[in-house]
Amino acid sequence: MKTRVSEVGFAPLLYISICILLCILSVFIPKGEEVLFINGNNSSFLDQFFATITHLGAGHLLILILIVSLFVRFQVSLLTIAVWISHGLVCSVFKRVLFRHLDRPKQLIDNQLLHFIPNVDVHAHFSFPSGHTATIFCICFLLSLWIKNRIVTVLLLLVALVVGYSRIYLLQHFLMDVAAGATIGVVCTYLFWLYFQKARLPLWASYYLKIDLSQSFPNKKTA
Repeated sequence: MKTRVSEVGFAPLLYISICILLCILSVFIPKGEEVLFINGNNSSFLDQFFATITHLGAGHLLILILIVSLFVRFQVSLLTIAVWISHGLVCSVFKRVLFRHLDRPKQLIDNQLLHFIPNVDVHAHFSFPSGHTATIFCICFLLSLWIKNRIVTVLLLLVALVVGYSRIYLLQHFLMDVAAGATIGVVCTYLFWLYFQKARLPLWASYYLKIDLSQSFPNKKTA
């Protein structure tokens, strides 16, 4: 009898596998070559596309998810807040303390070999890890665990990968930064997901906000 991957287990298996793959690639591909290749294959359309989609990793979507979760269960809201804070703290400690000496592509690669995208502010320092990648992987993985649909999981993962790719295309990070960001996002999300599945939370955590539309649109009485 073949063992099937359950819907709940599919997302963790997929995301963790991708993180491992990204880490392996970042080890075997010489640092900088991936930037030259990805950034070198550019066009005006890709410039605009990646400059726009990269903002999905800025964190604004987490606010939207938090608001929506209030109408699902407060437990989901607490999970979202925990993931938000934890991955942000880990990225900040890595960037500002442990690996503050690591610079971005702009500082380490001959700028004449690089394609700079118009109206994009290219940073020079605090390269490791990629905060945008960590955030988008938090968001997409959290939604995948929440929705529990394989097709949606794959589509969300593709979105996360495209945002990670955009960070290299826009000269903001190396592959190792993106791989680390993805791993941080997935690990923080999954650890808190497992915790909240087993934790004994107060009764109010199972509550949620409810909008009574009948009060806003009362039924008309017929004469």
